[in-house]
Amino acid sequence: MKYTLTRMPPSATELARLYKDAGWLEAPALEGMQRVLNHPSEWVVGRNGEGRLLGMGRMLTDYARYAFLIDVIVERSYQGEGIGTAIVRALLAECESIGIDSVHLWPSKGLVPFYERLGFKALPAEQPHMKWEKI
Repeated sequence: MKYTLTRMPPSATELARLYKDAGWLEAPALEGMQRVLNHPSEWVVGRNGEGRLLGMGRMLTDYARYAFLIDVIVERSYQGEGIGTAIVRALLAECESIGIDSVHLWPSKGLVPFYERLGFKALPAEQPHMKWEKI
């Protein structure tokens, strides 16, 4: 499978299609997708030779010490082709290039082995990621 990686974000329509294909959102609102695109993120996007979006990864960072990989998604029919691995490696290379030494993520169910192959380790129980829930 030939594909190219770019730093140009996808369109809101493409992003919504990818979220839906991955089963993350049933009917993603284009307004929400546009808000994602209007705010600062570092992107790596995989496209085929015709320009079709195959996958993408997004990273939030403070550009000094911390980065958080979010939304690493590859269209179901292209999973297993190395696109997700290439996207994550490109994001990690960006972290290395700017000196970030603490890269985190919250893996989706079933994807821990994928991220372990790329060098990620689970944090100890006394240092869990936490999620705020409105009381």
